[in-house]
Amino acid sequence: MHRGNWFRILLCLAVLGSTSGCIGAVDRAEFEDRIRARGGGLVSALPQAAIAALAERTGAEDPDVNVMLLTAPNSTQFRLVVNNQPAQVTSFLADRDFTAREPTVHLRVRPPGLSRVLDDYSFTLGDLSAPRPVRVSSFDDLDSENFTISEVPGLSRIEDIVGTARARSEIPDSQVTAILVCRFGRDIRIVANVASARSEVVAEFDYTGVFLRAQQV
Repeated sequence: MHRGNWFRILLCLAVLGSTSGCIGAVDRAEFEDRIRARGGGLVSALPQAAIAALAERTGAEDPDVNVMLLTAPNSTQFRLVVNNQPAQVTSFLADRDFTAREPTVHLRVRPPGLSRVLDDYSFTLGDLSAPRPVRVSSFDDLDSENFTISEVPGLSRIEDIVGTARARSEIPDSQVTAILVCRFGRDIRIVANVASARSEVVAEFDYTGVFLRAQQV
């Protein structure tokens, strides 16, 4: 899908909450203000489109994922805080720049039929990147770290997660800068990073998108 088409889709998503339809009179600056207010463009359609593109590219009907990260273009310097951070997240975040001008999905996945292989992808404005090989250590237990997309129905509730995270954070003028999906031991959690110029909170949800807790960091 072309960049222009994705801009129009995100514009519709940004204004649907406050208007009866998608109008063409909203300029770029106002559009960016609105998507920031609604989670920086982090909506359910974003991971769904990324997963569909990944499935088409790899042939995996239910992609096997190590880490998924949704980033919003609402901070000049990306920062993510994770309580009890799993080893696979530490590896995923190491020495990488996640700053982006557009809402982006970052995925670390295991290709079908390859038990000890991981590839990184990014998905922005309808474009899925080429795979980037990841070094896998002999100590990495991919079977216990990975999850399939079908195990995370909460990915269809991103708007609710963004709204709940902001409300529970109780931070004025807050923004959700990132949403992380990964395993914490046997559990799959969805973690939202909520930030303002003065404060930052981590809001945790279970795999279905049900709120668990919020903690200032």
